[in-house]
Amino acid sequence: MQLVDELSMIYTTCLMAYATFSYRRSVAFRICLAVSLVALSLFITLYYHYLQDPKFHQNMYALLTVIVVFRCIYVMEVTLRPRWGGKADKTSGNSSGQANGYIRSETEGLRQEKRDKQILKMMWVMIAFGLSIFLGGFGIWNLDNIYCSNLRRWRRQIGLPWGILLEGHGWW
Repeated sequence: MQLVDELSMIYTTCLMAYATFSYRRSVAFRICLAVSLVALSLFITLYYHYLQDPKFHQNMYALLTVIVVFRCIYVMEVTLRPRWGGKADKTSGNSSGQANGYIRSETEGLRQEKRDKQILKMMWVMIAFGLSIFLGGFGIWNLDNIYCSNLRRWRRQIGLPWGILLEGHGWW
């Protein structure tokens, strides 16, 4: 059951990898990406089943998650950050200020750039908050894996309902 529980984390992360790497890509690229991620998840599943070592799973999960997070940050920054050729620069058009067949005022361009920067600031706050919660849960999960036998003993001694607080895998 532990294998099934932990492998679902790999499969979900592979789905997120597909979603982040297939964004604005051709159909051929999406198909190759999907086949590659299915092959990767099958390899991880079979090798994890062969090894029976949770550290392999933890490392693969951490690696996949880090890749997805950095890709999401990259897409967010490149899409919105004006100095990197993001949306604000693309909508400002050429040097004459023409975009999509109309002349946009300089104040409108500044307003959109300010809005994009506010959105980026809020997204970075959400990333920091989300990563804090995620890494905290990941830490609790690892502590639960390391001290599983002690935590089980303490849960039995404490009993319900307070024993639930020592259910680290549940918190994760």
